[in-house]
Amino acid sequence: MVELNSNPEILLRKRKNADRVRIEKQEAARKRAEDRSRSKKLQKQTTRFVRAETVVARRLATDREHTRIKRVTKVEKAKLEGESTDKNFIEKVQADGLKEKRLYDGKDTLYFVIRVSGPHGVKIPSKVIKVLNLLRLTHVNTAVFLKLTETVYPLLKLISPYVIIGQPSLASVRNLIQKRATVTVQVEEGTKSVKLNDNNLVEEQLGEEGIICVEDIIHEIMSLGENFKRCSYFLDPFQLKQDIVGFGPLAKLKKLEKREEKKENKTYSNAGAAPVLEVDIDEFIAQQN
Repeated sequence: MVELNSNPEILLRKRKNADRVRIEKQEAARKRAEDRSRSKKLQKQTTRFVRAETVVARRLATDREHTRIKRVTKVEKAKLEGESTDKNFIEKVQADGLKEKRLYDGKDTLYFVIRVSGPHGVKIPSKVIKVLNLLRLTHVNTAVFLKLTETVYPLLKLISPYVIIGQPSLASVRNLIQKRATVTVQVEEGTKSVKLNDNNLVEEQLGEEGIICVEDIIHEIMSLGENFKRCSYFLDPFQLKQDIVGFGPLAKLKKLEKREEKKENKTYSNAGAAPVLEVDIDEFIAQQN
């Protein structure tokens, strides 16, 4: 026999009202905290002192970036008109600090493109923003697989200061897709990003192209197959780890190592050709795990 609730109705109403009032107070307190935090940030932005040297440096850096964009556009225009084709090359940085220049022969190549912060203090030009959005590299430390073609290479030259590229091995591609791949799926509330750990999801989305499992995606990307673009856009941009920053011992050691690398691998200005720097991407991916 089930016992009926013998509490008076007025007591139940008080409990219900008390819960509602408590939730409303918590929500109001949260909004007040957000407003205070927002006002503090605005106050810091309005009262922050900016030195004149900083303004001039940012302006000069932005002007140099706009000049680079014009130079790259001029070179590509001349190339289309048949005036010059010998400036289209990739500059590869080797471990010993030497540089190997090789002409782009038009052969399709798989590259892993990673978005980096770019020149300090530069206001990113609109052309660069459009290309970054086209490649889905909207945030720093995001990366995508890209097929290097004759059409894509001029775009990489435009965004060269904001990305690093490299040819990944099969082990790196498998490591990235199996450990870091996410996909966007439709849910009742809209869209949601989920980890790619279910072959049924792959078959549901790419089954018409004959791709039914994660290994098929890996094979399609490595072989630059007919469905490479479909598989690449099926995967969300990869979210990589933030580089070590700060003033701790590990951060200082990292900065010293990078400083020594810069001394060994001196870069020379070649803004007219706007070389794209190719790095050992496998080593970079291995550091992410």
